[in-house]
Amino acid sequence: MTVAPPLPLESYWADFEVDDSDIELVYNLMLEREAPLTAGEMGAAIIAGRIERLRRQAEEAAKPEHTAYRPGDRYEAGTQLSFPALQGKVGVVTGVRQGENPGLGAFEVIAVSFDDDGGTREFASSFEEHALNQVPDASEDQDQLLSPEGVLSAYGALIEARLTAHLEQQEDIVRIAWRWFPRALLAEIHEGHLNLAEAVLDVASGGPLPTTSLLEHIELPDTVDPLLAAFSLDYALQEDERFDEVGPAGEVLWFLQRNEPPEVLYTPSRLQFEPIPYNRNVLTPDLLDLERRLDDELNPQEGPVEEATELTIPVLFPHWRVGALPLSARLRPFFPTAYEAPRIRFVLVDGHTGDKFPGWVVRKEAYVFGLDEWYRRHHVPAGGLVRIRPGDAAGEVVVQAVDRRTRSDWIRTVSIDQEGQIGFTMLKQPVGTAYDERMVVGLVDPAALDEAWMRGSQRKMSLERLAAYVFRELAKLNPQSAVHAQAFYSGLNVLRRIPPGPLFALLMERPYYEHVGDLYWRFDDSQWN
Repeated sequence: MTVAPPLPLESYWADFEVDDSDIELVYNLMLEREAPLTAGEMGAAIIAGRIERLRRQAEEAAKPEHTAYRPGDRYEAGTQLSFPALQGKVGVVTGVRQGENPGLGAFEVIAVSFDDDGGTREFASSFEEHALNQVPDASEDQDQLLSPEGVLSAYGALIEARLTAHLEQQEDIVRIAWRWFPRALLAEIHEGHLNLAEAVLDVASGGPLPTTSLLEHIELPDTVDPLLAAFSLDYALQEDERFDEVGPAGEVLWFLQRNEPPEVLYTPSRLQFEPIPYNRNVLTPDLLDLERRLDDELNPQEGPVEEATELTIPVLFPHWRVGALPLSARLRPFFPTAYEAPRIRFVLVDGHTGDKFPGWVVRKEAYVFGLDEWYRRHHVPAGGLVRIRPGDAAGEVVVQAVDRRTRSDWIRTVSIDQEGQIGFTMLKQPVGTAYDERMVVGLVDPAALDEAWMRGSQRKMSLERLAAYVFRELAKLNPQSAVHAQAFYSGLNVLRRIPPGPLFALLMERPYYEHVGDLYWRFDDSQWN
């Protein structure tokens, strides 16, 4: 016979909060297994423990001497009551008085004393209109929520999230790759062990290596559980600034930080951006659609992201200059992610030759680094079209240049005048791939540009003045003196890293930009001051 649960289980699990008994159960489980646990494993154990507690409470509440409290019933002093909503606590009625709320009609108030230091509390009685008067049935749905499998299916994610939030506040328990263990029970990892790990990684050109490979060179007592040994070493490595965990989700890989490319440890100046407030409400549907298609990692993510098996994008100038790709909303699913690691090392595959080379995902700043030599090898220009798709093996991403053949075309090219001012002109340039005509930017002398860019005053100009300067430079290259919003975005990013949104807002709000249709604008000098 199934005992009716002490309260509606949908509310019980939906309102789940971690309590001391849950944490005690988790600690005992880790001590018993002598191994770190995931929040999912701990959550499953907590659910099983809570279900057993509910069963005991239901059985206790069903005893004849313990009447289940319901607001609609009337009680005399001396009556023993069980309270399902208080996890089955039992108390004794010590007094009865009339209720004092005219808006609720006639009812009584009982004082109930609890033995377990619960003190005395008051509850309504003889109160017919109350939700707790409904006795929960041991229905099929309720039975499902009294099974670990049913609760995990319906509420496992919620319970795991609340348990994780609680554990993150505890100082005596630590986490590595989403496994947890008491700090005091970690295996001892001393400085000698860490120096050995550093030497092993040094021989491997910095890594990456899994923890198991490092443990082969570190002698820990045979009595230490292998999982605990790996967890303890991972924690010690994490706390030492010499080491970086660079593995994708579900895999722990270690790398020597000093061997990582500087562009991975520190955001290249070409990609640095200071947020600019602007009014997104002025952007038209066409501009919003263009913004989405530009795949800028600095774009706000709005709405669902379309799934794709591959994507082709034009490489924005600052990404091209440092050998990067944007980790935009549409591109993010193609690259590995991680639970905690800020940087992830993975494998890029040349779609033309099959050659493999290292790539890095820089999660917080949202870019992928490692393509500089590949861009140069295939003569990919800024604005060149690159196709991205998953590789055949996990953790690999294939990059392929579109229409890889050398040609010589008249394209928009960076110019530098005698005063070091950066502008644009049309020059015939060799390019090795197909490109987006509105995004392409040729470059004759990279060193001269870098010097002008670093020393020049243009980067110090306000966005409004710099944007107007770039717009007029681009307008000179078009017989109609019109500039497309996409070309405006591409050109301005030669001088300053900026996402499309603020630029498009300028086009819509400033009177000196005159819209002439199809996302083209002209500059009205009479409105400029």
